[in-house]
Amino acid sequence: MTVKELMTKDVITVSPDASLKDVAKIFTEERISGVPVITEGGQVVGIITLTDMLNILSCIYEWKELERGDTQPKLSEMSEQEKKKAKVKDVMTNNVFVLGENDSIDDVMRMMFENKVHTLPVTREGKIVGIVGKRDLVLACF
Repeated sequence: MTVKELMTKDVITVSPDASLKDVAKIFTEERISGVPVITEGGQVVGIITLTDMLNILSCIYEWKELERGDTQPKLSEMSEQEKKKAKVKDVMTNNVFVLGENDSIDDVMRMMFENKVHTLPVTREGKIVGIVGKRDLVLACF
């Protein structure tokens, strides 16, 4: 089986200037865990996942724990303000692993497992044409 047979063709994407709130809404409404970040010309420049969003929340949580009993300006309040202003380009993963349409399931597994990623954009001539996620791989293998 090739990636072309496995991939989702209707890819939801975001721009680098999208807000994190918009991404969270997409993840919730579409029940997905990652989206490619693309330019207006369709070039993949990054990816943002639930893990990226959880990392931000983890930092806020840790700051709140550190602040208990401290009467100084609250780091977590400052981070909450920064979170509201943050854009996808501020937190996305820039080093994106991509697949080609003719790659095999073995290529998908190798890329996911060796790089510890679960969402892989599929490109043709540098432009996005699909996406393969961990659910797609599990479905294809079982």
